[in-house]
Amino acid sequence: MENLQLKKTILEVVDNQINANNPPCTKEVYEKLQEAGYSKSEAKDKIGAIVLTEIYDILKAGKSFDEEKYIRSLKEMLQQSIDFEDDHHMQSEWDIWDQYAQDGYECFEEDKREEGLKLWDKAWGVFQSIIKQQTEKVSIYQLMEEQDYIYVIDGWIQDYEMELGNARKSEERIAYCKKILELFDWTDDDDSCFRCGIADSLFDLGKKEEAFEFYESWLENNPQNSNGISGYSWILLESGNAQKAYEVVRKVTWGVSCYADNSFLFMRAKQLAEYVGKYEESKWYQEQLDKYEESIQNWQMGEDDIFDEFTAPKQIPVVKAEKIYPNDPCPCGSGKKYKKCCGRN
Repeated sequence: MENLQLKKTILEVVDNQINANNPPCTKEVYEKLQEAGYSKSEAKDKIGAIVLTEIYDILKAGKSFDEEKYIRSLKEMLQQSIDFEDDHHMQSEWDIWDQYAQDGYECFEEDKREEGLKLWDKAWGVFQSIIKQQTEKVSIYQLMEEQDYIYVIDGWIQDYEMELGNARKSEERIAYCKKILELFDWTDDDDSCFRCGIADSLFDLGKKEEAFEFYESWLENNPQNSNGISGYSWILLESGNAQKAYEVVRKVTWGVSCYADNSFLFMRAKQLAEYVGKYEESKWYQEQLDKYEESIQNWQMGEDDIFDEFTAPKQIPVVKAEKIYPNDPCPCGSGKKYKKCCGRN
């Protein structure tokens, strides 16, 4: 397996041959490849593949460097490149990772989930090897930019986390999520799906209190994180504490506008409000969701906006829920006073 450092070393050999014009054929082939339409980096990569093959043959046969053979190989590669019939390419670890990743996706599409995860386990091993060669910690999107967005790195790391969860591989999922959080700079990126992966897996393993503490510590530092709030409310409901699940979501949604980033929390709050018998509050949440949906339908992009940055619909105005006094009839329809029914909570 050729790693990134090896590829860098081979390309330095190519540069040295071109700059020193020794052997002259290297520079000649380099220039003719560019005349044929290849970029400088593509031309060097093709020559590097020949260099790598020659080194391998020397080590395997224990013979000295055969310059004539090397020149013949370069000329053959040049002709094949001009005829668009060559496959000379120095395979890097990125290529190996990508092959494992794509083969895994094909398995999942064919519902071969166990086989797909095995391939992604191999991809994960190669991926970690690549990241260890980074001289400094970067964000996922910086890494993608370094690779000219050839590889869909962000999608794969999230899909792998999801598939580990679907397979109930909780221990592996926790280790994976922790490693992802450790490997990258998350200053400007959202790491919530991996944090949720850790907490949800702890819950699946029966470590409920540890999962609760994880969410509470996280939300104490980031109280508006929608994914964290939703995830925490979910495991609270699963553990039988529906009232607290509702309170967690209500705290950040009651009396505020419903918009794109928090609309799913409004839906969650509506469902939980019904679950705990807060029917009037559930009705209010539905009203906000309806208004948000209406604002989406009424919003239209003008002709001048087609090539401009996307502008989201304006936030809808807040509609305050009607106040319920202690001695009022309880809105749940029980016939009791509010203070002796739902108001007790």
